[in-house]
Amino acid sequence: MARPTDWHPLADSDPVPGSPKDIDDEVEHMKNVAKKLRDQAEKLHKIAKKEGLKGKYSDKLTDGAAELGKKLDQTAERYEGVKKHLSGWAGELRGAQSAAGDALELAKSDEEQAKKDLKKAKEKYDNDADHYATLIENAIDDDPLTDSWWDNVKDWIDKNAGWLKVVIEIASYVATALAIAAIFISGIGIGVVLAAGIAVLVARVGMAAAGQGSWADVALDVFALATMGLGRGAVSGLKAGQAATRLAAGQGAKKAATSAAKNGMNKVYGQAGRTLANKGASKAQKRAAREAIEQADALAAKAGAGAEKAATKAPLPKVSKTDILRAGGDKDAAVAYKDIMKTRAAHAGNDAVHTASQGAESYLRHNQQVFAAGQGIDLGGKVAGSSDTWTDKPYFEPFQNYKNEYTAEVGSTW
Repeated sequence: MARPTDWHPLADSDPVPGSPKDIDDEVEHMKNVAKKLRDQAEKLHKIAKKEGLKGKYSDKLTDGAAELGKKLDQTAERYEGVKKHLSGWAGELRGAQSAAGDALELAKSDEEQAKKDLKKAKEKYDNDADHYATLIENAIDDDPLTDSWWDNVKDWIDKNAGWLKVVIEIASYVATALAIAAIFISGIGIGVVLAAGIAVLVARVGMAAAGQGSWADVALDVFALATMGLGRGAVSGLKAGQAATRLAAGQGAKKAATSAAKNGMNKVYGQAGRTLANKGASKAQKRAAREAIEQADALAAKAGAGAEKAATKAPLPKVSKTDILRAGGDKDAAVAYKDIMKTRAAHAGNDAVHTASQGAESYLRHNQQVFAAGQGIDLGGKVAGSSDTWTDKPYFEPFQNYKNEYTAEVGSTW
């Protein structure tokens, strides 16, 4: 019998909605599925016991058959448990709908009593719905097929994949923009760029593992981060070379300044030396000569220390945006390289400075190469691939097909 569509004056719409027939159909479907699962489980149990199996492949066929049969039995048990509770809910729903229908009919003669009867029917409907929902949830939670943490995560990703893809793509563009902006804007350090890249990589790994993203995108992100790491190695090499070059320059400047200062005081050293060599000089004269030598040495040492400090603590050179770009997009690399070249030129005759500065060009080229490779792969992937935020974006179909081939989820614990 069809349900009433007009519930005036008791309600604006059906107060106890639902289809007992649809529930009965689902119960029957679950019953059939459970039977098929039991039948297949029984066959697997027979295979596990090697019943009727002979030949060289029998051992391979029995491997895992017992465990799979057990899993199928557990699945059938879940279907049977849920089917039982759904069947009970179907009966309660029929009773609630019948009571609501009687109340609607009563409203023609006694509206006040009809409202009371309907309220009672709806309360029972709500209580029964909560009761059977709890029974079904408990039956699922208590059976051996409890989902793992990954099953729950994967289910959440599947349900939210649409907006997650958009957010991750936007975050990826932000990470790329930060890497480029760091060249032109001071204050955006490598740590910020790395953090953004790692966050995108972690998100893409989760999406790919759930079958909602391509492992090819993960590989591209790993490559970009790897080149960034290689670049940091080159920058560290340049900064180490800078420190060594300044140290050598400082030591050379100290030696030269000390020697020059002593040469400028040859008269003092000569007279003091003659006084000390004179056997006829008094003790006071010899003491004064020694003090003159000590004072001269102190002055020379001071001159050397000042020259060393001037060389090692000289202001760092200023670098332009072009310098940073040429250095592989890193300001530290640009400053270190320019400082090495400046120090080398200022101490051209110092072999120690020349030796310490060796390798700067190699480190610079290395940083340029990894920067170009990382940015090229990252930007190339964005240009050639499709977009979740710009659905009409042109893309290179063979490249997108290649990425799609590497879209495969990590299975559940089953």
